[in-house]
Amino acid sequence: SMGINHDNDHPSCADGLHIMSGEWIKGQNLGDVSWSRCSREDLERFLRSKASNCLLQTNPQSLNSVIIPSKLPGMTYTADEQCQILFGPTASFCQEMQHVICTGLWCKVESEKECKTKLDPPMDGTDCDTGKWCKAGECINRTSFAEHVEGEWSTWSPCSRSCNTGISSRQRKCPGSGLEGECHGPTMQYRVCENPSCPAGVPAFRDWQCQAFSARSSYQKHVHQWHAVIDDEKPCALFCSPAGKDQPVLLTEKVMDGTSCGQHGLDVCADGRCQKFGCDGILGSLAREDHCGVCNGNGKSCKVIKGDFNHTRGAGYVEALVIPAGARRIKVVEEKPARSYLALRDAGKQSINSDWKIEHSGTFNIAGTTVHYVRRGLWEKISAKGPTTSPLHLLVLLFHDQSYGLHYEYTIPLDPLPENQSSKVPEPLFMWTHSGWEDCDAVCGGGERKTTVSCTKIMNKNISLVDNKKCKYLTKPEPQIRKCNEQPCQTRWMMTEWTPCSRTCGKGTQNRQVACTQQLRNGTLIRARERDCLGPKPASAQRCEGQDCMTVWEAGVWSECSVKCGKGVRHRTVRCTNPRKKCVLSTRPKEAEDCEDYSKCYVWRMGDWSK
Repeated sequence: SMGINHDNDHPSCADGLHIMSGEWIKGQNLGDVSWSRCSREDLERFLRSKASNCLLQTNPQSLNSVIIPSKLPGMTYTADEQCQILFGPTASFCQEMQHVICTGLWCKVESEKECKTKLDPPMDGTDCDTGKWCKAGECINRTSFAEHVEGEWSTWSPCSRSCNTGISSRQRKCPGSGLEGECHGPTMQYRVCENPSCPAGVPAFRDWQCQAFSARSSYQKHVHQWHAVIDDEKPCALFCSPAGKDQPVLLTEKVMDGTSCGQHGLDVCADGRCQKFGCDGILGSLAREDHCGVCNGNGKSCKVIKGDFNHTRGAGYVEALVIPAGARRIKVVEEKPARSYLALRDAGKQSINSDWKIEHSGTFNIAGTTVHYVRRGLWEKISAKGPTTSPLHLLVLLFHDQSYGLHYEYTIPLDPLPENQSSKVPEPLFMWTHSGWEDCDAVCGGGERKTTVSCTKIMNKNISLVDNKKCKYLTKPEPQIRKCNEQPCQTRWMMTEWTPCSRTCGKGTQNRQVACTQQLRNGTLIRARERDCLGPKPASAQRCEGQDCMTVWEAGVWSECSVKCGKGVRHRTVRCTNPRKKCVLSTRPKEAEDCEDYSKCYVWRMGDWSK
């Protein structure tokens, strides 16, 4: 063993990242088969000891010359050739996994449909993109690692990230013992490098590292989607939790260089340690931003806006406030756990918990800033460093009319914002809301009623219903459902109308049908047993008397029309001839009707005699 112990025997090297790690977990060591600092010290200690004398007893005839390759192994073996080494001569690299080639080598065998992996990363030096290669599980520029320089500092390496804040490093190597002098100071230096903001939709750097682990472990039957969790005691270790669960798992002791140590500030991780950078970008500097975002400022260039919001009526989205563009140090906290959800949305498509989709804890790029959303059980918190580039709409998604309120605060600059930001009028938000309740679908026995889902426009805290076409690109939620009319369905006596009297003149009988009925949930009546109905059964027959004993009605002669030129009315007398005066009214002749008379419309007119 050349006197080299496992790294686990050295507390300072027990990170499980090097070749002498006591536990080698496939897929987590990211291709780093280098020696740790402790292994190097063990080997040097062995070579200085008498135990190494056996190395001097050699037979020159049996020595084979060893040529140290000058190229990285991935430059010699392509990804296809590495797959053939792992899975046989018919294997080739799975092109569908090109975007994660450095985290794990996925191969496709000619006779099989699915890609497969042994979770080993490709060899260092394998091409991963134009001008880039894989090294220690990362796809980096071919010149992105700073070479050691004897005594002098190397050139600065490229930024560790292509977007947002990263770090750059340089190294130096202490000259050999043959040179005079002694080395003082660090062998590595770091500095902050700023890049353009990451595009919308790109996950935060820690979340991306957790998701990369998900991709490497996707061969398992139970695939987890991970999101990052920051541990205050180990800010530069990668803790990830399965989506939907609060169960952080330590995946590696070192996050990638350039990862932020926390949610705010410029402190970033380098080589597994949180490096303290000032807001001036200098390592070890004490320069700090004030709460207005000014480096070494006095905190007088902005004002703090704070308040509380409490709304418990209704169900659906309720706007709490609009946070203006330029806001910093944003913090929104629920007063206590409640069955409601905080929601955030900018004027574009970036949002948290909108469109009736509830997110897990994580980081989101919204309105030009990174927003941190934390949900622990029923308690929630939203925070963002800022500054925001557009207004942010803070909403509360209410369920069951329950909310205990929330507290918010943020800062805004005292100086006016640039015209292209301050002149912006907050754009209206369109979203699906539950605008009312439909009627119960049952009259008894327990039914359901659903909410009406309508497209709603929210503007300056004013809410109005608009055409559903305004929300056609949004996910329409399912209606909420409540129970209703849960009282039991009752039985009751039902009767038909009486039949006509059996005699048209004199005494007779008339009948009707009587039945015990029960009403179903949908309102339909069915026949039930008579003993199930309360009260006595109503009569189904009764006596009656016919009224057509002698005939009937006598009508007189019509009068002349009331008008002699046009339309008018004429009349006549009608009387009952029955001695008992019991004529049937439905057969009574009419006493008046319309008439027309044009006899007096035309007259002769004579002119004067001619001469």
